[in-house]
Amino acid sequence: MKHRITHRAATALLCAATTVIITGCGPDGTGAGAKSTASATGAKHAFDTMTPEQIGDQARETLGNTTSMRFTGKAESDGRQVEIDLAMDVHGSCNGTVSTPPGTMRIIKKGSLVHVKAEEDFWRATFDRGMTAEQAEEMVALFTGRWIKPPRGMSEVLGRMCGGFDALLEGVDPVSDGSATREADATVGGRQVAVLTERTTTGTTTVHIAKEGEPHLLRATVTGGDVPMDLTFTDHGKPVDTTPPPPDEVLDPTTLR
Repeated sequence: MKHRITHRAATALLCAATTVIITGCGPDGTGAGAKSTASATGAKHAFDTMTPEQIGDQARETLGNTTSMRFTGKAESDGRQVEIDLAMDVHGSCNGTVSTPPGTMRIIKKGSLVHVKAEEDFWRATFDRGMTAEQAEEMVALFTGRWIKPPRGMSEVLGRMCGGFDALLEGVDPVSDGSATREADATVGGRQVAVLTERTTTGTTTVHIAKEGEPHLLRATVTGGDVPMDLTFTDHGKPVDTTPPPPDEVLDPTTLR
């Protein structure tokens, strides 16, 4: 598994998850990396006889069989900080939050049905465009603190936040170019992990792969480049809660004049 491709996958994931708030995400740079080496961990494990690329292939295969995950972490794009906490599955369902200026938005999506809930600052920034100040404040007061069932066009745009799972799956490539290195083992969430790193001319990508149980991808960090980030992956295979909010807490904007 190329770490260069993993970098691209993580970038695609973030772009998909923040498409409504952040634009302009681009491909990562590429460059020659160090020769692959395996560090001694002092413990017998199947990974200890594998190259970094072989370990990456194990993670890729496991990822390809994973139907859902929770993505938690932060990133920076165009000088803006983004925090993401989204559970997603291969069907495009999701439940979680994306936080960035101008605020935090919660989303629940199942199929084409989308519900969102956002803070006052988020709605104010949204309605400031194309409305008078008085009209905008009326809408902010109406939308704040309530779940919104967006009209079809807006639902499609907001629903792209849940495309991050596919972006990650599509961004992982089994082809090896021998530029990854294995660092000292570490722990993520109390679980032992193998740490693989690739360095390019623009940044460094590090992935943490579980040594206990299935070799799941548990963490990916990118330093340098256009979109530095730190993402943690949990709840592998756990069903996403897509229970819609109570009807009396939902506002359908299409019913407004």
